[in-house]
Amino acid sequence: MKPISNAWESGLFGGIRGRKKRLKTKLLHSVCAMLIAAVMAAAGTAYGAAAPAAYRIVTLGDSLAVGYEPGMTEKSVPYGYSERFREQALFHGRASAANYGILGLRTEGLIRLLQGAEEGKTLKAADIQDFSMYADDRITAMADGVGAKTAALKKSLESANVVVITIGGNDFGDFVKQLQPMSNTDAEAALANDFITRLNKYTEEAENALRLTASLAPHARILLADQYLPLPKFFAPDLYDMLYDKAVVPLSGKVNELAAKLQGEGIDVLPVSIYGLFKGKEGSLTHMAISLDGSTPPDIHPTQAGYETIAQAFAKAMWGEYRKPAARATGVPFSVVVSGREWKTAIKPVLKNAVAYASAADLAKALGAELKWDAKKKTAVFKTKTRTVTLVADGKTQTMTVGAAKTKLAAPAFQQKVGKDNKPFVPLTAVAASLQYEAVYSSQLQTYFLNP
Repeated sequence: MKPISNAWESGLFGGIRGRKKRLKTKLLHSVCAMLIAAVMAAAGTAYGAAAPAAYRIVTLGDSLAVGYEPGMTEKSVPYGYSERFREQALFHGRASAANYGILGLRTEGLIRLLQGAEEGKTLKAADIQDFSMYADDRITAMADGVGAKTAALKKSLESANVVVITIGGNDFGDFVKQLQPMSNTDAEAALANDFITRLNKYTEEAENALRLTASLAPHARILLADQYLPLPKFFAPDLYDMLYDKAVVPLSGKVNELAAKLQGEGIDVLPVSIYGLFKGKEGSLTHMAISLDGSTPPDIHPTQAGYETIAQAFAKAMWGEYRKPAARATGVPFSVVVSGREWKTAIKPVLKNAVAYASAADLAKALGAELKWDAKKKTAVFKTKTRTVTLVADGKTQTMTVGAAKTKLAAPAFQQKVGKDNKPFVPLTAVAASLQYEAVYSSQLQTYFLNP
């Protein structure tokens, strides 16, 4: 299943080829409904009306929103800034997320997608924008797939309390390609004229998109990123400096001005600046580095380090911090964060047959439950004001009792020697869920998040 090639895509302006060396950049774009499904599957689940308040996150935008990297196929599971942002939310409470990103999307396309949601219309790719410049039909298929979900988009936005957006890179792609063969004088003149026209158009469309988003998501804080420049300076030093001075910085200024204008009207919009975080680090934060044997073509999309950098900017704008689990001690297979606090215990948790276990006593303390252990009957009883959960720690019984009802366990509780004593160990997520905690595992962080 091969990646898609020959498509100019996001980043600051789409594609960059060094003027002097005439780099032929092949951008590999892999998209289809299966990738949308992977993004949405990673997003999480909805909660019932009785559940505690949660962060309900919606991601909108282009390939950066999707989490695209070169070489991805329709079976790839992205791990971009959107997924990382949800992980950061889990440090602060329950969190669900829905991603409606589309590769190649421009600001005008985002407007039409939002209008479709507002009007309750199902859209085809052509209704969103012209995707004919992308050779692979799977790009159009992805746009068709998102356009078919306008009803779901509207519902997601109605309940959202956070919307994160990356949009604008594709608005300027053809313009930057035009600059590449130009002399410095001609390029500077184009930046002083044509770019300003395009920037004003982008600003107007971005305002329209933000107002539509705010109308559809009246309870949400909206985070809008500016654009990074994926061109390493050594590719084209003069053009690099010129683009920063005449394009990147002015575009970021427009994002700031727009956010300030909407804030003045009571619309909760925050600008998120990423360009400075990428400056001078394009070789490591994007795929623009060229392999010595030429086997890896340059690509303007972020690396994993680049996506983490973008996620850091969004998280710091939202919560003032970007958190990571502490380094684990030798022999500790995973981390546990309970209600935003990382759980540290003297008794190490256990991973057995791919199931996470914790000491019954430590888990009860972390979840605010009373524990009664009957060594003779090998039963552990967890009790809160509203729930009683009973397990038999005999290494065989694959049921537990919640209240008066028996439920199946994927794996039984057991006892294990700790020091001189046998200690009961119970399935972490099964007990947490039974005590009305949401349990979410991040395989990338190797961390369980437990939130009431």
